[in-house]
Amino acid sequence: MASFIRIEYPAQHGGVARFEEAIKVIGGFSATQALLHGLAVLGTPFTALAARARAGIAAWREEHKQREEDRKLWDLALTDARVMADLSRAMSNDAARDGSRYF
Repeated sequence: MASFIRIEYPAQHGGVARFEEAIKVIGGFSATQALLHGLAVLGTPFTALAARARAGIAAWREEHKQREEDRKLWDLALTDARVMADLSRAMSNDAARDGSRYF
């Protein structure tokens, strides 16, 4: 047969070898230690970032709540002429005060 073909396969996959090596290096760390080290690296900027994120989420929730209330009021105004008249009157009063026109 064809004796000139020589196919040599490695005994272990390269990706598996790298993974096993990484496990040996990380083996001394626990998840808690890794988290504490990460927080220590981030330090004060992390707490400032978290405070800004909480403030942003609170503002988004408030805006979302206001939009939902406005939508409910508009849906009610579409079915009740008295509510629509009140909204129209309020918009007219605002327009007269601001000097602008809504409609």
